[in-house]
Amino acid sequence: MKLDIDTQDWGQSEMEISGDLRLELGEGCPQTVQVQGSLTVDNLENRFHLKGSVKATGDIPCGRCLETFTFVWKAPVEIIILRNIDRGEDQGDTVVLHQSKGLVDLSEAVTECVSLAFPLTTICREDCQGLCQTCGIDRNKQSCECKEEDIDPRWAALDNL
Repeated sequence: MKLDIDTQDWGQSEMEISGDLRLELGEGCPQTVQVQGSLTVDNLENRFHLKGSVKATGDIPCGRCLETFTFVWKAPVEIIILRNIDRGEDQGDTVVLHQSKGLVDLSEAVTECVSLAFPLTTICREDCQGLCQTCGIDRNKQSCECKEEDIDPRWAALDNL
């Protein structure tokens, strides 16, 4: 995932990106993901504007049943590479890289975009029943005879909401 800013054509062009990225999102999140996508590269005098999206694919445990499954999500990517421009320029949420010539490694910037797009919760399928809160059995594979406990009367008022 490198862009040679010395040989990049003026104007707009397309850039295909793909590869493996290492994410450090913590336990319960994919450690390594495969990304694939396309970015539009605008070569404007002293700046490059890269914009597009990538599809990230990684193995992760389900948030309900804890079974590992392959999860796919889309991540918007927007990167600006500045050449010979004051480093004080602020671009909001866009990743800004400063490099005057040569190959620009986009891996870290794409990793940041993929990490930010990762959802807070992931489930293997919409109808996943998860684990029983009492005995811990996977309700997708077996049924159990556990009874749901009565709600603490102090919390009963929340049922009316």
